[in-house]
Amino acid sequence: MKKLWTVIFVFLQTVCFAQVTVLPGDKSINTFLLKPGTYTMAYTINYNNKWVPLGQYFTELTFVKNQLKVNTSLSFTKTNIQWTENFVADANSFLPLSSYSDRDERTLSLSFSNRITGFFLDKKSKKKKLINEDLPKNCFDVSVYPYIIQMLPLDVGYRAIMPIFDYEATDKAKTHHIEIIEVKSDVHTSHLTGEHKVWKVAVLEGNTGHRFDYFIDKANRRIWKINIVSAKGDKIAMTNIEADFNPFKAPFDKKTTFAMVQNGSAVIKGTAFARDNENEGGLKGMAVLNINKKQYAAKGTEIVLIPYTAYFKEWISRNEKQHEIKNAKPIPLPKDAFDCFKRTTVYDDDGNFEFTNLKPGEYLLVTAFGYKHTSRQTEETGRASVIVNGTYQGDEVYTSVFSYSSNSTANIQKVVSIKKEGEKVEVKLKKTL
Repeated sequence: MKKLWTVIFVFLQTVCFAQVTVLPGDKSINTFLLKPGTYTMAYTINYNNKWVPLGQYFTELTFVKNQLKVNTSLSFTKTNIQWTENFVADANSFLPLSSYSDRDERTLSLSFSNRITGFFLDKKSKKKKLINEDLPKNCFDVSVYPYIIQMLPLDVGYRAIMPIFDYEATDKAKTHHIEIIEVKSDVHTSHLTGEHKVWKVAVLEGNTGHRFDYFIDKANRRIWKINIVSAKGDKIAMTNIEADFNPFKAPFDKKTTFAMVQNGSAVIKGTAFARDNENEGGLKGMAVLNINKKQYAAKGTEIVLIPYTAYFKEWISRNEKQHEIKNAKPIPLPKDAFDCFKRTTVYDDDGNFEFTNLKPGEYLLVTAFGYKHTSRQTEETGRASVIVNGTYQGDEVYTSVFSYSSNSTANIQKVVSIKKEGEKVEVKLKKTL
């Protein structure tokens, strides 16, 4: 019986975890899992145990006339150098049709039919090599295999090997294999959309020795992150920054919105200040007994005016809901929307500010400034037993009032309406405790 269970166990291991070979046109490649679209990834490198940004990696993926077209660009932040690659493959077999790669030191252009033709240009020496070579059979091009991985039947324990053609490979044959050595479940946390269940797909490049970990969404096969460890030990990370993230239903019209803060004749004049009610404990809320002086926003304090349209109302509402999403950060605004904010500063010691050239509509005023918060609190300082004619009548409580002082920040928001052109609206941006 023991031998029987050993045989069954080995058999199950073989069935569940056997390595498969994926070739061009393989039926296991599910093209419906690969979604056309664009995405941008932050490109960083680990230097002295710190992640240093290098640039951004942009990808555009489309299906046109039974062809898969992939355009990519890697822009380096500090040098302004850009690497671009354009790749075309058959949308059914994913065999290569053409590729073009342009970097700072070289340009490579290839066409694939019965043979490989094209050229290699060394930009330093300005030498151009014409290419006319045999075409390896049943190989994916090195540029397309990450997209093949997205379309495979990924599952825990899945393993596969794929033949790859790389013209710039170090070996003469220019062919090698990539191997999916492990697939297991993981979680990717997005600062915008929270947690996503992913497949963590470990890939080893046979020719280079580089190790890749692809974090691929289980639901939509989106690549959230790629961790790379080179054969020399260098660590690189590419993280999807969700540049296409747009949760808003309300439309945004920059021309109309921008005109609200530039092309009108109305004015908003205001004063920003804080006023404490220092009573706390039993006296809390009795501000009439203790009216503190106004503490004005300091000269130079910034006041922000936001056109309070349906779009910006939705932005504020959705950011309030972001607090309910684990590890989620505030939703940023697109640059065009952010450009419609108007700013001014307090111009004197009395907290005064002004906005001009406004059109009729609703506006949200936002500011924050420091002030000194004082508070008074009644505290019990002692007790004494009350005895009358030798009989205990209860305790007498002794109290004292203590004052405290601390630095606080006044965060103020106020909606202001302008009803007609030329109107002058006066407002008080105040915080009263």
